[in-house]
Amino acid sequence: MKRKNRHLSDRQVALVILIYQFLLVVAVASLFGFAQGEAAARSALLGGGIYWVPQCLFSMVVLARSVSDTTPQSIVASFYSGAGIKLASTILLFIVVFKYMEVSILPLYVAYALALLMQWILSFTLNNRY
Repeated sequence: MKRKNRHLSDRQVALVILIYQFLLVVAVASLFGFAQGEAAARSALLGGGIYWVPQCLFSMVVLARSVSDTTPQSIVASFYSGAGIKLASTILLFIVVFKYMEVSILPLYVAYALALLMQWILSFTLNNRY
C-alpha cells in the first residue's frame, strides 16, 4: 500500500514552530519555578520571550506576502526585512530586560537557547523538507 505524503504549508509550519516554542518556554519556566522559585521562572519567561516575540515578527513579515504576486526579488526582500526586524527587536528586548528588570541570568539564557534550538530542530524535521 502506498503512503500519501502530506506537507504542511509554510504558514502552518511557522505556526506549529511558534506553538512548540511557546509551550517549551512555558515548560522551562515552570521547571525553573519549581526548582528555583518565582524569580527564576520570570527570568525564563523573559528569556524565551526575547526569542519568541522577534520570531513571531519575522514570521508575520515573511508570510504576509500574497502567493499570487510574489517574485524572487519580493521573497528575498521580505526575508531580509524580516531578519532585520528580528535582529533589531531581539537587541531591543535584551536591552530593555537587562536595563529595567531584575533577572536571573541562567534561566534567561537557558530558555532563550532552548527556544533557538527548538527552531533549528523543527525547521529541519517538519515535513522532511531538508
